[in-house]
Amino acid sequence: MARGESLVRQWNVLKVLQAHRFGIPSDQLAARVGCSKRQVLRDLAVLQETGFPISHETRDFGKRFWKLPADFGREPLILSVTEMLSLYLGQQFLTPLAGTPFGLGLGTALEKIQALLPADALEHFAELKETLLVKMIARPDYTACGKQIGILNQAIAEGKIVSIRYRPADRPEPIAGDFCPYGLVVLGVSLYCIGFLEADGDIRTLKISRLEGLELTGRSFDRPGDFSLEEHLRGSFGIFASGTSRRIRVRCGGWAARTVRELRWHPSQRIVEDDGNQLVAQFELANTVEFKRWVLGFGRHAVVLTPAGLAREVAEELTAASRAYRDESPAQHRAAGKPAQTVTISSGT
Repeated sequence: MARGESLVRQWNVLKVLQAHRFGIPSDQLAARVGCSKRQVLRDLAVLQETGFPISHETRDFGKRFWKLPADFGREPLILSVTEMLSLYLGQQFLTPLAGTPFGLGLGTALEKIQALLPADALEHFAELKETLLVKMIARPDYTACGKQIGILNQAIAEGKIVSIRYRPADRPEPIAGDFCPYGLVVLGVSLYCIGFLEADGDIRTLKISRLEGLELTGRSFDRPGDFSLEEHLRGSFGIFASGTSRRIRVRCGGWAARTVRELRWHPSQRIVEDDGNQLVAQFELANTVEFKRWVLGFGRHAVVLTPAGLAREVAEELTAASRAYRDESPAQHRAAGKPAQTVTISSGT
């Protein structure tokens, strides 16, 4: 049984108990959540051990009625000023989830909080935008994907297979087939789903915005008991995780060296040499696609030392980029009878 399925069922148990303030027998509770009486008793025990104040009263002919305290979930929400500020500011960090059920949930929660505040406090909330701004270069809008994200959430929780139509970035034609979703991952401003793609017979990462079709099937799947999203992505520099772990060393100088010193780009990152001007950083990665893009972003200020194959790939990309710029040079345009393009670059900070 999928872990998510038991959590959903236990959540429903709590909702039923909250709706029956005078209590409900275990057999009726089991019928309401769609499981056996034995299973619902196990769920009640788990919830009690977790700390939920569930109790029972023995009534007619020794039958037990299970219930929550009458004031459970009805007490007013009391937040400190700093807690309210943290929630408000945290909304900006979750901008990538705008249009998703997660983003909508945060929005409604903030509306409830602000409804409890006086006008002066609301004005203060508005002024906070002038004291802290979370700026993002790219901002996705998942409004059109809300239904698909909801289906994926349900499929993940209940262990259900979904039928997908997906257009990968590296293929001209979309792929279609059954997909067993294991979990969702937010990376930067993008939302991904990791799961088992039956057509490939392997675990794959799908970008939500590239899903062209998604339907819930009635078939179930068993998520591997030892699968962990965190462990799966441990050898990734971003979201791509396939491959055998390799040791990578890169020499950085100038502003690239300062950038690497200032940030921890990966859990395996180690600075093995540093003379104050240049440094050598070491990484253990199972996939180098995103790492190569990262290195290329430093231009001539970063050089891959090992492995040789990766160093060669980066060199080929830089050579191709240089060739592309030469092809676009004014001299080339004049030789081809084309007007030279003029680019104006303003000074920046």
